[in-house]
Amino acid sequence: MKEALAKPGFLIATSTLGADLSYLLAVIFTVMFLFAWWQAKKGDGTRHHKLILVSMVSMVVYFIGYYYTRSLGVLSLEGKEGFGGPESIYNNVFIPILTTHLVLVTLGLILTPYMIIEGFRASKKVDGKWTLQTGVLKANPARFKRIYIWLLTIWAGLQVVLMAAGKSVGSMIAYFLIFLTIALVISIEKLVEKLLPEGDRRHRVLGRGTMVLFALILVTSTATYLLLYVFYPVRAA
Repeated sequence: MKEALAKPGFLIATSTLGADLSYLLAVIFTVMFLFAWWQAKKGDGTRHHKLILVSMVSMVVYFIGYYYTRSLGVLSLEGKEGFGGPESIYNNVFIPILTTHLVLVTLGLILTPYMIIEGFRASKKVDGKWTLQTGVLKANPARFKRIYIWLLTIWAGLQVVLMAAGKSVGSMIAYFLIFLTIALVISIEKLVEKLLPEGDRRHRVLGRGTMVLFALILVTSTATYLLLYVFYPVRAA
């Protein structure tokens, strides 16, 4: 798979298939999110609910598959070899933009599953149509404890299996980060309950914030793509 992603791209000659696919899907997902947001602003809750659910699930599946194939963002560990520009641009422009992009993507992967769950909890289906519920929305504290215990048990069991199979430390760290992300998604709820107790207002506020986050991901993705493959591509020897 890595060899296939490294083949010449279809957008520009200096790019790769993996980079072009990543950028094109980033554009498609962002357009889908913004269109779903527009549907919510119009009051079309049912179409918004369906489109945002499909687009968010698709994005998570894509990111997990793509970044796993690319060794969880291996480009950030390639050093100067993946960038054809001067050292000053690499250190002062490219690295800050790439770091910001990876941080935003991480936040997006945390917020996306949270918003999917929160969207179902904050809404109800009446006569085949989805609408937001008014009133305070709180989760059962006992449920939080059970979820954390199950997460810890599954993670510990997985670590034992990885060690028995002779997997690398990097694999163990990767799975630890995955479980940590899941725990952070769950932990967000307790903080949000205090700041935004009403379910409908919570969904609207967090929804706007998530849409802004996705837009920023596209901006940083575009900047990274342009720096790598348009302005400062690596020239063949």
